[in-house]
Amino acid sequence: MYLEHFQLQTSPFSEAIDPQVFFPDGDREHICAQLEDDIKHGRVFIKLIGNEGSGKTLLLKVLTGRLPQEFEVIYIDNPIGSFDDLLRLVCLDLGMEAGSDQTDLVAELARQLQRRKKYGQRVVLIIDDAEKIFLATLERLLRLPCERDDLSVLTIILAGRPALDANLKQLTVYCAGVDVEHGYSLEPLTREETGRYLVYRLLAAGLDSREHKEIFTEAAIEKIYTSAAGNPRMTNILAEEALQKSCSDKSFLVLLDHVDADRQEVKELKGKKILSTIFSMSKGRKRLVAVCGAMFLVLGVVFFLASRSEQTGPIKDRIKEEPIVSETVPVPPVPAVETVPAVKPVSPIPESPETVHKDTAVADKQSVAKRPAAAQENKNIIHVHQDVVKRKVAPPAMKVAVRDSDRLLQDRLRASAKWLAGAYRGQYTIQLMMLSSRGAEENIKKLLVRDDYFSVIDKLHILRKKTNPPTLFVFYGTYPSMDAARQERNTMPVFLRKHHPYALSIADALTKTED
Repeated sequence: MYLEHFQLQTSPFSEAIDPQVFFPDGDREHICAQLEDDIKHGRVFIKLIGNEGSGKTLLLKVLTGRLPQEFEVIYIDNPIGSFDDLLRLVCLDLGMEAGSDQTDLVAELARQLQRRKKYGQRVVLIIDDAEKIFLATLERLLRLPCERDDLSVLTIILAGRPALDANLKQLTVYCAGVDVEHGYSLEPLTREETGRYLVYRLLAAGLDSREHKEIFTEAAIEKIYTSAAGNPRMTNILAEEALQKSCSDKSFLVLLDHVDADRQEVKELKGKKILSTIFSMSKGRKRLVAVCGAMFLVLGVVFFLASRSEQTGPIKDRIKEEPIVSETVPVPPVPAVETVPAVKPVSPIPESPETVHKDTAVADKQSVAKRPAAAQENKNIIHVHQDVVKRKVAPPAMKVAVRDSDRLLQDRLRASAKWLAGAYRGQYTIQLMMLSSRGAEENIKKLLVRDDYFSVIDKLHILRKKTNPPTLFVFYGTYPSMDAARQERNTMPVFLRKHHPYALSIADALTKTED
């Protein structure tokens, strides 16, 4: 709606990663050029540090597009797992056979790299969100180029939040042959850079500068900068919402009131910024870290006790003044239990309306003497409760759809038989997992009924191999090429990527499952 209002072609502040819209200021262009130069000169290890939303992923995508053809880039954005898991992903991307039982993955990596060295090619391994790498895995990864001379054509770029820098410094003693200090940091945008950034994104989205000389007022820019603290992602979020509000007001200017600085994301960002500042100040100052930790602990205890005292007072008053009334709630499959208010036990169940009204009147008189407003409210609740008891009719329970795990598994097995026809059309897929145990089928059933897996169930293909114990393979999707499958693997949901999936042809998938 606001695109037409401001005569824009695309959303200027979309969170989608678009290398064509790369803001060069804030030292971003300089860092990208330095990274490119480091890679071309054969530097083995480079780090890129930046807070969440600082633009690390966008910069890496821009860098990838600028490298010459002789550089083959392997991009991993969810490096959770062991060293072997990580190395297996790299080897598969380099061309290792999917069904290979290769146990010496370091030797396989060396073979793949030597093959490229013959043709004058180099390999750049980029690991995003590298702060997630386990310390043991990170240590072996850093030592890899030092221990093997045949990996000289490999450059490793680790991009992550400040925690990555701390992990690297922790491993310095064990990886003395690696320069963990060489790298770059993405700093927040300044006030002036934020203003230029907003204009840059608007012009990139098709804004006609001759017709709209100014969209964001100086007051709005100041508020965005103060709220976002120079963070590009948060700047995008605030600017996008401000444009929408400006359009709703039929204004061609984004004013101060259009910027919402009370968003939850802003509060979270400010909290992270405080922690990050303390972290950076405490480099090499263990005493300051201890003091800050103790201070946060004391503050936490104070806030906890304060919140408990605030809650305790009103609760005690409420217990004294208000009678406790419980409601009958049916919880299937357990039969509904009829609960009687604590005002006065009702036994046996009244048989006539007169008895019911008589008991109600007594309860009303006692309650009104203490607290008229609360008694009147309780009176209404008691009437409803006694009416339910009298009629012995429980409120209808909510019907919950139950997924049949056995049926879901059989449906996927039947659908997978048709899916295999793609093996003869040269199509590709992604292997999610292989389960080989007596409980393999039960484990698959438990996954299929989960909300996350059920949401993508049409893309899941299950093949059974008759072994002892039984083996089940789970594949994901169908793709026209290996590149398309690898691209999907890199962008698939996190709950799927944690299995360390890899792309392969459907023909290879069929071969793996043959008896």
